[in-house]
Amino acid sequence: MSAMAAGARPLRRPDTRPPAPRRGPLRVVERLPRRRRIRLSAISIVLVVLSLLVVVVGHSMVAEGQVRLANVQSALSAEQALHRQAVTSVATLENPSRIVADARRQLHMVSAGQVQQLPYVSLATPLPPPHVAP
Repeated sequence: MSAMAAGARPLRRPDTRPPAPRRGPLRVVERLPRRRRIRLSAISIVLVVLSLLVVVVGHSMVAEGQVRLANVQSALSAEQALHRQAVTSVATLENPSRIVADARRQLHMVSAGQVQQLPYVSLATPLPPPHVAP
């Protein structure tokens, strides 16, 4: 029979690791004095409250900015609508056929019967002085 079957323990390799350093004796940590615990608790509570207050103030500033932005966007939309109306009216007023019709109707203008070309005058030759009657 084998050594295992007879109830013998299996052979182990010897431990080659260096021994762990010895720890100092364990002791119970003493509680902080009551005044110090109260002070630390109060400081912690104050810090939590202040951080929540900062979050609330920041949120209100963001909400206020969003309201301002919505007002500016609505004003911008109104001005853009006015601009589109102005562009349309200018385009209507610039129409040449409307200008000609208004000139005939309001100013009683008529088309020229005969168009005559003016002679070319050179700008290099001086003109004679004008004749003025005394």
